[in-house]
Amino acid sequence: MGRRPKGLITTVREALRAWWRSKFDQADDQATDAVWTDGDDGGSTPPRKNKKVYVQSLPHAAALALPARDDVFCFEVIPAFRWSSTAMSRETLKARVPHHEDAAREELLRVAWSTARDCAAHEPAAAEAAINKKLSAEGNWCFDDSSGLIRCRPSVRVRMDADLREHVRPHHLDQVTISETEEVGRRRAQRALALTEAWLEVISELELLGEVDAHQRRLLVPFAATLADSDFRKVLESLRRERRTSTDALIAALEAARGNHQEAGLYEFADAYDKALSAFCREMGLKPFSWVDDAIASDGTAR
Repeated sequence: MGRRPKGLITTVREALRAWWRSKFDQADDQATDAVWTDGDDGGSTPPRKNKKVYVQSLPHAAALALPARDDVFCFEVIPAFRWSSTAMSRETLKARVPHHEDAAREELLRVAWSTARDCAAHEPAAAEAAINKKLSAEGNWCFDDSSGLIRCRPSVRVRMDADLREHVRPHHLDQVTISETEEVGRRRAQRALALTEAWLEVISELELLGEVDAHQRRLLVPFAATLADSDFRKVLESLRRERRTSTDALIAALEAARGNHQEAGLYEFADAYDKALSAFCREMGLKPFSWVDDAIASDGTAR
């Protein structure tokens, strides 16, 4: 009896099996084992994929040393390896990973060495980003194991050289102190401003002053500051004393000049008098001759 010719379904099934074997032989990291099964109707079912399992290596006790730019200091590099396989269970992969960790560390040194040497020793964050970028492109490694193919994806964390870290620590502490002092001072100033304005409003309402002008504010601010901030109050009191001293000095100079102006010409005396008075008004925050403007009406007559 001759051999029965193959049916169409059988022929298609065998062709699919051959195609899948060739695809699996050339597969990359996404490839999985598959098994074809015949259905009850003589057809074939899609392949069953083996589950990919993952294992993360435990941190190594000793960090890797990669030289930084100028080869004076070294980065402390802490590698992290993520292992995967479709050829074994997770328990088997976990048991097989330690046999390949040394080789992975050596490969990490080879790939990251030149990148680390391009980075400044005091910038570990930049070095970490650069090395991980390099590893993302060149860090998909395969290891042939007795239990099957194992893949490794590395990444790193980078710290500054211990000696360099101790050297720059005082400078960073100074930066933190300056930054925090500035922030505290800014907040105190904002608080003093808000409280002083609030107490000025209280005083003006109690005194029935209405809207407080610049001259009234100059008089009342030192008293309102007393209730806002003690250090701010001391500064304003010192400012008021300085203004009072300048006022007394101007009065004394004018009294002395009243009897001595004969030694200079009238124009020279008037010019010096005007300059002294204008300088005093600027220092006091006053508009020169504002009291004259207030005392004389627009038509030139006294009010």
